[in-house]
Amino acid sequence: MSGAQDRQGGLESLKRKVFSLPALVSLAVASGFLVFLITRFDVDLASTWDQMRGANPWFLAAAFLVHYTTFIFRGIRWRMLLQHTAGPGVAVPGVVYCSQLVLLGWFANSVGWLRLGDAFRAYLYQDEQEGTFSGTIGTILAERALDTVLVVALLLIVVPFMVDRNDNVTWTVLGLAVALAVGLAAVLAAMVWAKGLVIRKLPNWLSDRYERFHQGTMGSFQRLPLATFWGLLGWMAEVGRLYLVVRALGFDLSFPLIVFLTLANSLLSLVPTPGGVGAVESGVTGLAARLSRLTASSAAALVLVDRFITYISVILVGAAIFAGRQALRRRNFSLRRRVNLDSADGG
Repeated sequence: MSGAQDRQGGLESLKRKVFSLPALVSLAVASGFLVFLITRFDVDLASTWDQMRGANPWFLAAAFLVHYTTFIFRGIRWRMLLQHTAGPGVAVPGVVYCSQLVLLGWFANSVGWLRLGDAFRAYLYQDEQEGTFSGTIGTILAERALDTVLVVALLLIVVPFMVDRNDNVTWTVLGLAVALAVGLAAVLAAMVWAKGLVIRKLPNWLSDRYERFHQGTMGSFQRLPLATFWGLLGWMAEVGRLYLVVRALGFDLSFPLIVFLTLANSLLSLVPTPGGVGAVESGVTGLAARLSRLTASSAAALVLVDRFITYISVILVGAAIFAGRQALRRRNFSLRRRVNLDSADGG
């Protein structure tokens, strides 16, 4: 296969991913919630567009770059978790590879329903490396548990600075995060307490998978302080991105509120629409307008600019990486096939 054919195949794969039915449905849902924003919060589209158009491009470029550092920090953390769950003599790929798969998981969450990006990441790792799907999913569950604890800890730090806002919504968001953390803690505790019982009750083929899943989850906590450090850097990168978007638009928001909106964004994205479409836009716009002096139009401008970075760009960059990887795999397959044919002819 020629280089031109590889590039053409990559472009076709990119088009299929970006213009796939799930992606188009996501766009339609986003458009519907844009209409909801306009009607529910009395958004002046002309004012919103003027503010978005007047954003400082240097701050926006910095926000874009800072956002993508979160994948590096999360890739470093995930590689560390994989190292503690890999079998003897099994090499774990480097940070660039792990960061790519984290980004591709976010890409899958952005274009697919029911937040199946984590399963997609585990599938890619199983398909391309000497890993197991169940063990890899276990490391991702451990990631989610660590992230939830960090979200709760950060909310506990910033919410007290916002109690003078005369609004209980901050405590509602904190309560949601705490409930999520308690639920995950209960799951982990049940896994420890009932491991033997579960393994005895399951058929052999399933008990083996559960044991790998259990090892992947619990083995991930062996280097908890360092994993927490890299996870915290990932969250600080997300806070830094929103801070730079705020600066780009020239808005005046307190740092605790920026942290709060970043964490609320992550919680709202758990809604099982592609990328949390609808819940994030309406929820964060409402929170920003309610907890600050921003008008609804300004809050909408903030959310839409930020979502271009965290949602639209992830779809485009993720699709490009996916298409490039697929083209590379086809090229490698073609080269191996050619070598095998040449060897057969030589024989």
